Amino acid sequence: MNIHEYQAKEILNSYGIPIPRGRVALTSDQVERAAKMMGGRCVVKAQIYAGGRGKAGGVKLVHYPEQAQEYGKELFGRTLVTKQTGPQGLKVRRILVEEAVEIAREFYLSITLDRESSRYILIASAEGGMDIEEVANKSPEKIHTLQIDPFTGLRAYQARKVALALGLTGSVCEDCVELLMNLYRACQEKDCALVEINPLVVTKAGWLMAMDAKITFDDNAVFRHREYPDMMDYSQLDPLEITAGKYDLAYIKLSGSIGCLVNGAGLAMATLDVLKEFGGEPANFLDVGGGLHGKK
Repeated sequence: MNIHEYQAKEILNSYGIPIPRGRVALTSDQVERAAKMMGGRCVVKAQIYAGGRGKAGGVKLVHYPEQAQEYGKELFGRTLVTKQTGPQGLKVRRILVEEAVEIAREFYLSITLDRESSRYILIASAEGGMDIEEVANKSPEKIHTLQIDPFTGLRAYQARKVALALGLTGSVCEDCVELLMNLYRACQEKDCALVEINPLVVTKAGWLMAMDAKITFDDNAVFRHREYPDMMDYSQLDPLEITAGKYDLAYIKLSGSIGCLVNGAGLAMATLDVLKEFGGEPANFLDVGGGLHGKK
């Protein structure tokens, strides 16, 4: 389950992780009012369930409230197409207006599930603000990883080792240790499949701050958090996926024209692979459940 950036930041802030001042707007007039509250110079950010918004024209630094309002008018209702949305894109219905921050350094930081070890893994890099996949391909030595033992959790000395590997020293290093410990606590307590801060920055004033944030919840743990369904923005989901979810069906819409109805995720993936191998384009992934084997 995905949530918007502003919601992810609210969660991080509740765990003591600093974020910029900001307000969510649903109209261009609200964008203007929020810009005035931020002093005029601010960042206007489209809210969609995908990364790469800046490259798609969904993030802009503005200097006046009137400029923010005009940009808000341009964004609302616009369909942003990024690498993560696919060619159909996602429509902008919410905008986050944040204070502009003077940045000295940028970092990448995330905690996600490692499928091979069945453990959380912490990923950090001094190349923040970039696509982590691009960094991994071009400069893998700049990415630092740490598998977290589920019995002992993240220890302070491990967090300090990561902070030092990023080149942080003194009080900023200790602040990073505390931030990493809080991030892991949030990841566990909120049942996250992914918590990502990109970029985590050191401001020119010497403070650590999460400038962007992404959180994905583990769908299998949503029943433990009654507030999660209310946090979902259904306008960002395909109507067919919403309907399938009501019947506990694993459905993902794809761009092809060949419908697939399969009982078992492994068989479904194999079916899609075979279609692609012979030049076909699947219209969907649909796993109706392996429990149907042998049923009439």
